Amino acid sequence: MLMLLAVLAFSCGPCDEETATRGHLRVLIAESVAPVVVQEVNRFLGLYASHGADVKYTIMQSREINDRFVNDTARVIITTIPLTNKEKEEVRKTTDNLVEIKLAYDGVVAIVQKSNARKDFTLEQIRSILDGRFSTWEHVGRPSLGGGRIHLYLQDSSDVSQYLAERLLDGNPINASFRRTTSSSQTVEDVTRDRDAIGFVGLNWIDSVDGTIKVLSLRADSTLADTTFRPPKESVGNAYSPHPAYIYLNYYPMKRAIYVYSRTTPGDFATGFTSFLASPEGQRIFLNAGLVPGTQQIVLKRPDQE
Repeated sequence: MLMLLAVLAFSCGPCDEETATRGHLRVLIAESVAPVVVQEVNRFLGLYASHGADVKYTIMQSREINDRFVNDTARVIITTIPLTNKEKEEVRKTTDNLVEIKLAYDGVVAIVQKSNARKDFTLEQIRSILDGRFSTWEHVGRPSLGGGRIHLYLQDSSDVSQYLAERLLDGNPINASFRRTTSSSQTVEDVTRDRDAIGFVGLNWIDSVDGTIKVLSLRADSTLADTTFRPPKESVGNAYSPHPAYIYLNYYPMKRAIYVYSRTTPGDFATGFTSFLASPEGQRIFLNAGLVPGTQQIVLKRPDQE
C-alpha cells in the first residue's frame, strides 16, 4: 500500500505543477477595454488549453480592479488606470516580483447618431457639456437639426467617466444631467436610437458597429493639450479621428494607456499569460482591433504602401 501511494504521488504530482502554459488563473479586466482583452484570453486558451491552461476572467471597472490587486486578491489585472506609487508599495509587501507593462494605447471616443450632422468637437465644447454649461445642440452649433436638448449618455463611475472628469474637469465630478447606462454596449445602443444623443466609450467598443453611429473627430487648443501624452505643436488646434496613427503620434487628444499588472514568480502561469499579451502575437490582436500596440516597434505607412 505504501509503495502504491508513493507511485501515485510521483505520477500525479507533476500534473498539478504550474508552468508558463499550464495552470489556473483568474484575470480582472477593465470593462472599457473588455472586447479586445477577451479576444486575447480566447487566443491564449486556443493555443494552450490542451496543455492544461485554464483562464477565467471577471469584467469590472478599473478602480475596483486596482483596489482588489492592492489588497492581494488578484494575480493579474488589466486596467486603464495606472497604479500610484503608494499602491505599488502596498503590492510589493506581498510579492517580490511586481510586473507592470503598458500593453497598448487606445482613446476615449465621443459618439453620436449617424444622422447627426456634426463631424467634430473641440475639447472645450465637450467640457462645457460635461459641466452643464452647454445643454442644447444650439450651444455647439449643430447645423440643420435645430436646438434640441443634448442627451448625454454615460456609464456612471466607469473608467470612461473617470477619464473625462480627470482629463477635462480637473478631477471634479460631471455636473451635467446625464442618462445613466449600465455598460459600454448599452451606451452605444442608446446612442444609435437617439438623434440628440452624445455618448462616450472606449475606442474598442465601436469596432464592430455597423455604421449606425458616428465617431467624432476631436480638437484641443493649447490650454487643453494633454500633459501625459504631449501632442506635437503642429497638431494643436486641429481635429483628429481616433485612427491608430493619430493615437500613436499623440495627435488624438483623448489618448490613454492600457496596463497589465501581475504578481509572478519565475516561470509561473501568470508570467506565461502576461508574456503572451506582450508578445508579437498578442500585440497583433490589439493592432487588429484598431488599438496601438504598446510593446512592439511601430512603423507608419502611407495608404499606398500597404
